[in-house]
Amino acid sequence: MELKSISRYRILEKLGAGGMGEVYLAEDSRLGRKVALKLLAEELTQNRDRLSRFDQEAYAASALNHPNILTIYEMGDEGGRHYIATEFVDGVTLRKRLSSGAPMDLLEILDIGIQVAGALEEAHAAGIVHRDIKPENIMIRRNSHVKVLDFGLAKLAERPVSEETDTEAITRALVQTDAGVVLGTSQYMSPEQARGKPIDGRADIWSLGVVLYEMAAGRPPFSGETKTDVIVAIARSEPPPLARFTANVPAEFEWIVMKALRKDVEERYQTIKELESDLKKLKQRLVFQTELKRSMPPEALMSVLSTARLAYADTEIPGVSNTSTLAGGQVSAPASSIHSAAQTRASSAEYIVSEIKRHKTGASIAAVAVVLVAAAMLYFLYRPKHVPLTDKDTIVLADFVNTTGDPVFDGTLKQALAVQLQQSPFLDIFSEDRVRDSLKFMGRSPDDRVTREVARDICERQALKAMLLGSISSIGSHYVVSLEAVNAHTGDAIASEQYEVDGKEQVLRSLGPAASRLREKLGESLGTIQKFDAPIEQVTTASLEALRQYSLGVAEHSKADYSHAIPFYQHAITLDPYFAIAHARLAYCYNNNKQFELSRDEAKKAYDLRDRVSDRERFFISSSYYGGVTGEWDKQIEELEVWKRTYPRDWEPLNLLANKYTLVGPFEKAITEAHEAIRLNPKETRAYVNLAVAFMGLNRFDEAKDIMRQAQAQKLESTNMHTRLYHIAFVEGDAAAMKEQIDWATANGKPEDAQNWQAQAAAFSGQLQKANGFNDRALELIRQSDARELSAQVLLLQATRNATFGNCSLVGQKTAKALELSHEQANMIIAANALAVCGQADSAQPIIDELSKRFPLDTLLNTVSIPLMRAELELNRAHATEAAQLLEPARKYEIYGEFWPQYVRAQAYLKQRSGPQAATEFQTIIDHRGWYPLSPLYPLAHLGLGRAAAMSGDMPKARKSYQDFFTLWKEADPSIPILVEARKEYDKLN
Repeated sequence: MELKSISRYRILEKLGAGGMGEVYLAEDSRLGRKVALKLLAEELTQNRDRLSRFDQEAYAASALNHPNILTIYEMGDEGGRHYIATEFVDGVTLRKRLSSGAPMDLLEILDIGIQVAGALEEAHAAGIVHRDIKPENIMIRRNSHVKVLDFGLAKLAERPVSEETDTEAITRALVQTDAGVVLGTSQYMSPEQARGKPIDGRADIWSLGVVLYEMAAGRPPFSGETKTDVIVAIARSEPPPLARFTANVPAEFEWIVMKALRKDVEERYQTIKELESDLKKLKQRLVFQTELKRSMPPEALMSVLSTARLAYADTEIPGVSNTSTLAGGQVSAPASSIHSAAQTRASSAEYIVSEIKRHKTGASIAAVAVVLVAAAMLYFLYRPKHVPLTDKDTIVLADFVNTTGDPVFDGTLKQALAVQLQQSPFLDIFSEDRVRDSLKFMGRSPDDRVTREVARDICERQALKAMLLGSISSIGSHYVVSLEAVNAHTGDAIASEQYEVDGKEQVLRSLGPAASRLREKLGESLGTIQKFDAPIEQVTTASLEALRQYSLGVAEHSKADYSHAIPFYQHAITLDPYFAIAHARLAYCYNNNKQFELSRDEAKKAYDLRDRVSDRERFFISSSYYGGVTGEWDKQIEELEVWKRTYPRDWEPLNLLANKYTLVGPFEKAITEAHEAIRLNPKETRAYVNLAVAFMGLNRFDEAKDIMRQAQAQKLESTNMHTRLYHIAFVEGDAAAMKEQIDWATANGKPEDAQNWQAQAAAFSGQLQKANGFNDRALELIRQSDARELSAQVLLLQATRNATFGNCSLVGQKTAKALELSHEQANMIIAANALAVCGQADSAQPIIDELSKRFPLDTLLNTVSIPLMRAELELNRAHATEAAQLLEPARKYEIYGEFWPQYVRAQAYLKQRSGPQAATEFQTIIDHRGWYPLSPLYPLAHLGLGRAAAMSGDMPKARKSYQDFFTLWKEADPSIPILVEARKEYDKLN
C-alpha cells in the first residue's frame, strides 16, 4: 500500500532507502516547508536493536549544532511507524558525484574534506563518533555546501580494551561482519572497527581518509570481491600510491591521506582538528598559487617560482625531500611540517594577490616590485617555522609506538631516550613519578600507556608546552626510528629526527646521536650539547636486554614497589655488570626495603663505575655515596650544590639539600631550598614535608601545618607527613588532630606507626608503663609481617626511653635483642647511646669501636654521635670535665642529636657546679621545641633548668622551672626515679 502521509507530513516522493529505513521527500503541513522524512521499515519495528539505533540517530544528531551537520526537526511514532524529520538538502550525495569514476578536482576534494572534518570536530567535541562516514552519508548542495548525514551508528566514544592476536581478531571480525554485528560499511571501516574493537574519533579520521583517497583516485583504497576480502585488505594491506591513478595530486596531499590511513591508531592523526588544519593549509597554498598563475605574465611567474625554489632549497625538513615543483602545485613535505601561523600568512597572501591584480597593467617597475614581494612571500610560506623550546618549557615523553612485534623495545627506547635527554641542563623532562601522579589525577591507572592523546592531556592539565613522540618499525632486520617534538596545544611540529639502521643492536647505539641532534633542533646550544653528551651505551648499557630489564625495574620503582623492582635491577646487572645507574637504583631500593648493608654495597659499586654515567647521574651517584656510604657531610653538600648549579631546573638536589639542612640547620636554608624544589615540582610530597620540618625547627608550627595541608589538598600523602602533623597536634594539645593522624595510619596499613606515635606522646608525659605498652603492641603487629628491621627500631625506642628515665635494668636486654635482629649503623648508634647513658661501658664500648672502624669518614658519627657516647660514659665515671670537652666539636652541628648533646653537656656542667653554663644548655632545648617536639628530654630540660637556677641562687626561677616540669609530668608514673628525686628537691627549695 502506497504511503500518503504520516503525522503532519504529506509524502511527495520516495528519495531512497538505507540499511534501516526509507527516505521520502515530504511537506510539513503546519510550517509549509519541505523535509526529508526517514522511516524505519515496517518489518524492522520488532527489532529492538535496530529500533534503538534508529532513535539513537536522532538523539545523537539533535545534540549537535553545526552548519555541516543535517538538522533534525522532529522524531516521532505514528501508528507504530518510527520516523525522523530532517531538513531537506537539495543536492546530490558524494556517491552520486563519484559515479563517473573519474578523479575529482583537488580544490573541490579539499573543500569537501574540510567541511566534513568541521562536522566531525563538532561531533567529537560532544563525545560522539559517527562510525559510518562514507560518500552515501555526505550530501553536496548546488552551492557546494556539504551536509553530513546519518548518525544512526553514532555512539559515545569508548575507551580501548585489551588487545588480542591479529588472527583471532580478524577471524572474529569477519564472522561478525557477515552476521551484521560489526556496525559500519566495510570499505570505510578502520582496522579497529573492522575487528569489532571499541573505537574513538580516530576511526572517523580513517573513514574520512578513505573518502579523500576515493575522491582523488576515483576508487577506494581497499577493495576485494567479497566483504571478507575488503576487511582482510584493510587489516593487512597498504593502499596503492595515489600517483598510480592521477598525476595531478601533490605529494603533500598524499602524505595527509596516508597519515589518516595509518593502521596503528597511535600513528594516525590523533584529532580531526589536526587533519582539518592540514587540509586548510594545503587549500590555502593551492588557491594562492592559482591566483598567481591567473594574475601574472608567464615570464614573471617563472621568475617568482624560480626565486622561491632557491629560497626553499636552503631549508631542510627531516625525512622529507625538498624537491619542489611549485609551478605544478606539488611540494613533497607534510603540511604540518611546512605550515604554521596560517591565519597570518593568509592575510599576507591576500595582500599580495590584490597588489598583483592592481599592478598587472601598470608600469614595469611595479611589476618587478610585485614579483619581489611575491617571491619573498613564497619563501616564508614554504619555509618551516619550527619554534624551539625555551629553558622555561617542560617536555613529556610519550611511550614509543612499537610496530616491530619485538617486546625488547617495549619501554626500552623511552627509558634510553629519557636518560639521554636528561643529560641536558637545558631540557626539563617531566619525570615518570610526575607522569604517574598526573595519570591518577586524570582518573586513569598510573600504569596506563602514555599515548599521544594521553601525553597531550597531561600537557593540558599541567600547563606544559611540548610532548615528544617516538616510534620504531621494521622490515626484516632493517629498523626505522622516528622522534618528533610536538606543541601539545597547537599540534604543530617543533622538531623531528629520524634514523635507519640494519640490526637490532644498532637501534640503541644510534639513538644517542639522534637525541643529540634533536636537542639542537629544540633550541639547546652546541656548547652544552658537546659538554653533556655521554654516549648512550655509557649512560645506560650497550645491552638491549639489560636495558629492558632495567626499564621493567624502573616501572616498579616508580610505583614505590621496591621489592618487585629489585629482581629486575639484579637481572640487568647480571647481563651487564658495568651498568652503573642500575647499581645506583638497586641501592636505592635496598635502602627503602631496610636492607642497608646491601644498599651500601650497591652504592659503592655505582660510585666505582661513576665514569660510565652522564653528569647528572654522576651527581646522584656521588651524593648518594657520600651520604649513605662514607657519611662525608661536606662532600655531599658540595656535590649537591654543584648539581644544583649545573642543572638549575632539577628539583632533586634542592630537595636533598633541604633535607640535609633540616638535620643540622640552618633551617632558613632548608626553607629556601624546599620552596624552590616545590616550585620546580609542585607534586613532590617529600619537598612539602622538608619545608614543614624546617618551619617546625623554627617553632613556626602554624606555617608548617599550612604547608602540609596544602599538600594534602593535592592528594599528596606520606607517613612522614602524618608523623609531623601528629607532632604539631601534640604540641598544640589538639586531641582531635592527633586522633585524625592515628586513624589515617590505621586505615593505611601503618598501625604500628600509630602505636609508636602514642608511645612517644606517653613518654613525653612521663608515662613510662603506658609508653612501653604501646610499643609492645607495635611489636606484635610487626612480628606478624616478620619485619626484623622495624622490630629492632621499636626495641631500641624502648631501650632509649628507659635509659632516659633511669630505668636501666631492661636496657641491656632490649639493645642486645635489637642488634640480633639488625646490626645496621643507625641501630648500633641508638643501642650504644642507650647503654652509655646507663653507664654500661662493657656493652657500649665494643659497639663504639666497631662504628669507628667501619665508618671512619662519617662526619656526624665521628663529630656528634661517638663523642656523645664517650661523654656519657665519662659522665657516669664522674669525669665531668672530660665529658664536656668531648662534646665541644658537636657544637658545629648543634641541631643534630635529638637534644642529647645539649642535655649531656648541661649535666656535665651541673657536675662541675657551673649553673649558668648548664642553664644555657637547658634553655637551648626549651627554646627549640620544634627541633624534636616529642623528645622526653624537653620536660627534663625544665627540671635541669630548675636545678641550674637553684645552683646559681635564683630561687624564684628555680621554683618556676620545677613547677613547669611537674605540669608537663602531671600524669607521669609516680615511681619513676627522676620524678621522685625532683619532688624531694622541690620540697627543699620551699
